[in-house]
Amino acid sequence: MSADDRGGGTGSAPLRPAAPVPAAVGIDIGGTTVKGALVGQDGSVLTTAGPCPTPVDDVPSLVGAVVGLVRRLDAGRGLPVGVCVPGIVDEARGVGILSANLGWRGAPLRQFLSDALGSPIALGHDVRCGALAESLWGVGEADMLYVAIGTGIASALIIGSRPCPAPAWAGEIGQIVVEDPDRPGRRAPLEQIASASAIARRAAEAGMIGPGAGAREAEERAQTPGGGPAAMVFASAMGLLGAQLGIVRHQVGDVPLVIGGGLSKGGPLVYDNLARGAASVTGRMPPPRIVPAALGPASQALGAAALALRGAHGPSASTLH
Repeated sequence: MSADDRGGGTGSAPLRPAAPVPAAVGIDIGGTTVKGALVGQDGSVLTTAGPCPTPVDDVPSLVGAVVGLVRRLDAGRGLPVGVCVPGIVDEARGVGILSANLGWRGAPLRQFLSDALGSPIALGHDVRCGALAESLWGVGEADMLYVAIGTGIASALIIGSRPCPAPAWAGEIGQIVVEDPDRPGRRAPLEQIASASAIARRAAEAGMIGPGAGAREAEERAQTPGGGPAAMVFASAMGLLGAQLGIVRHQVGDVPLVIGGGLSKGGPLVYDNLARGAASVTGRMPPPRIVPAALGPASQALGAAALALRGAHGPSASTLH
């Protein structure tokens, strides 16, 4: 083998593999705040920035908020950057198709952000990023169906610690139309019945909690004497959601269900009713293993950073663990 074949010629140093990227910036654009983290290859959070209010109906101001956080976290080092966004997202084209809450439609977010930062960025859906982070650094499940239950409901399928390729609208299970248990004969999107915000609203309508209280207060009320109506809200909400997840499992296989979002810290009223709902549509398939997510609200920024690290390290991303 010649010196040239070995990667170096006369008077030249041999080629060496590029040094691993030590960290990446992950930015989470949420419905109310934008926050970021500097994340190491092992998922460690090295530092954070934000939160700052999310600009609504003002994409240029949103881009400016993201750029400000990135510059604080990157400090001129040129680290890779990942950004996750809510709503309906075309990840392949880097376009925010629709965010009703934040007021964009057909916004080329990746291009806007790349132009403003002067470098490529990785753009992902917030729930899919949360699922990726949980698989890599949280619950550690290589194969799983991640379900975020918060203001809305959405899911993401992870196989081999990678989000499955998904076109826009994938995982929007909260938009499935089901029978409304509070209004016989009427139908409504699942997230208007079974999300954390919907449970709080329904418990308030039943007189169990006051206006402005959340699903956590509804769960506490359900566990007290006279809390039967609040318990019924959880039974119907989680039963309906569990049934839909049971159907999805028949499509994707016997993978664990990882529950994220505001209801992930719930107790039996959440998990037992989810299991009951899933069992109601399950034939010979084994019942699901249902586990709470581990990373909490940091998961989405962590997942955005993971996307950036994988892009920097190439398709295999074998350095992530």
